[in-house]
Amino acid sequence: MAEFLGYLFKAVSTNKVFPLEYIKWEGYKGTPNQREEIKAYRDENTRNLHRVTATGKKSRIDFTVREGLHLADKKAVQKWFTDAESSAAERKIQIQYWNDEDNQYETGYFYRPDIEFEIKKVLPEERDIIYKELAITLVEY
Repeated sequence: MAEFLGYLFKAVSTNKVFPLEYIKWEGYKGTPNQREEIKAYRDENTRNLHRVTATGKKSRIDFTVREGLHLADKKAVQKWFTDAESSAAERKIQIQYWNDEDNQYETGYFYRPDIEFEIKKVLPEERDIIYKELAITLVEY
């Protein structure tokens, strides 16, 4: 088992760790090794459950970028992803992430669904925008 190295995930192609200062700690959830049922049914007589579970397991990461980011910070978060994407259309990125179920780092390809950007305040004098929290999800292929 690999030891925890102090980061939650990093982009493989750029070898850059996602900056921890952007993450709201109460908003980070990892769901590693998700199982998928190919078929599940109950026996007609005994009512025992029978499951056929896929051997492949996929992970998901949900996290919240903290409230109060300035426009430049929000752009830095976006750039972290876009610099490492292997497909911009799919928002596909290979990341190495901490897997809490196995207590080690794993590597996989993930996609990033749409993000809603909610503005907290516009600062016209400074030509700046302050953002509310941003919810980001990474779903493994």
